[in-house]
Amino acid sequence: MEALIRPEIGLMFWTIVCFSLLVLLLSKTAWQPLMQAVEERERAIKHDRRSAETARAEAEKIKSELDAKLAELKAEIGRRMDEARISAEKEKDLLIEEARKSAGIIVESSRREIEAQKTEAARDLRSKVAELTIMAAEHILMKQLDHRANTDLASRYLAELEKERPELKLDN
Repeated sequence: MEALIRPEIGLMFWTIVCFSLLVLLLSKTAWQPLMQAVEERERAIKHDRRSAETARAEAEKIKSELDAKLAELKAEIGRRMDEARISAEKEKDLLIEEARKSAGIIVESSRREIEAQKTEAARDLRSKVAELTIMAAEHILMKQLDHRANTDLASRYLAELEKERPELKLDN
């Protein structure tokens, strides 16, 4: 075991020579392609990273543009909703005003019609009262009766008249 711990110059020399030849051989054959593959991979990773950052920046730009457009659309929708609400209020007020005018016209028309019917009824009543008065006077003058007979005659005539025309009946 002691032989492994003691260095031998010849063995060391040949080990160093073999190692140097191996490094030289590997540097000429395998080291160059290996380094080129590593550098190519590094360039591809850098390119992919730059592309990803560019895509991310573009996506953020598009997102901010979309957010701005969305806010603009929301503002436009709110403005149009307010305009529609105002327009609806104006339309409602206009319809209410038209309905009030129509109701006023109908009330005034009804009032005039009632007044006309009232005037017509008063005219009919006057003519009927005049007719009754003339007829009663005619009967009284024809018979020349005393006061009691006149009263009885008027009562009979009114009763007869009420039978013929019930609408003229007087409630006592």
